[in-house]
Amino acid sequence: MFTKIISTGSYLPENTVTNHDLAQQVDTSDEWIRTRTGIEHRRIALNDQNTSDLAYEAAKRAIDKAGIATESIDLVVVGTCTPDVVTPNVGTILQERLGIRGSPAFSVEAACSGFIYAMNIADKFIRSGDSSCALVVGAETLSRITDWTDRNTCVLFADGAGAAILQPSDKPGVLFSQLGADGTYGDLLYVPYGTSKKPEEPKPDDYCLHMKGNEVFKVAVKTLESITLEAWNNKT
Repeated sequence: MFTKIISTGSYLPENTVTNHDLAQQVDTSDEWIRTRTGIEHRRIALNDQNTSDLAYEAAKRAIDKAGIATESIDLVVVGTCTPDVVTPNVGTILQERLGIRGSPAFSVEAACSGFIYAMNIADKFIRSGDSSCALVVGAETLSRITDWTDRNTCVLFADGAGAAILQPSDKPGVLFSQLGADGTYGDLLYVPYGTSKKPEEPKPDDYCLHMKGNEVFKVAVKTLESITLEAWNNKT
């Protein structure tokens, strides 16, 4: 048995922050940002929008495009590192809003790779026969943990959500995947404090993203190459 993606959906908030807007706040320019990132603008959630709201909009679009009944979904997996609250998790919040009852629903916290982890988990559920219709969502409100005075991060991070509906298939769809992690690089992109870890003397950026951009780029390029080859070799 294989897994296939039968539909996708996405959602971006209405608020737009352009490179020119950021140039009024930090030492940067439209040309500097475009040259290094390719980014022209980014979307920012409204004050009353939470991560689950973005996830819901993307999920509804994927469900409508698939033409399936919401009740047929028997697994909800959400990848996010910016949940609405500590608990309940975004997966169960989304499940409740969609009117799904009784099926597994949970979130995966794996930062940029959260959606990939969520897809991998859903794929395993389907291949094992434990799910016949899975909803996978990646959703973030990274603007809430971004220091808008830090040029290294504010030009990169924003808000949005994407969703996919997965079902079993007799023909190959999701071919194979390879997961991996290396905690020794944890100091390259991180938020210093959170729920259980608190600063003795709080500073404004204690709960914001910190990044060593050049080092992240080097590790990402090297790792993407090696894990792609590893995945292919393991498959063949």
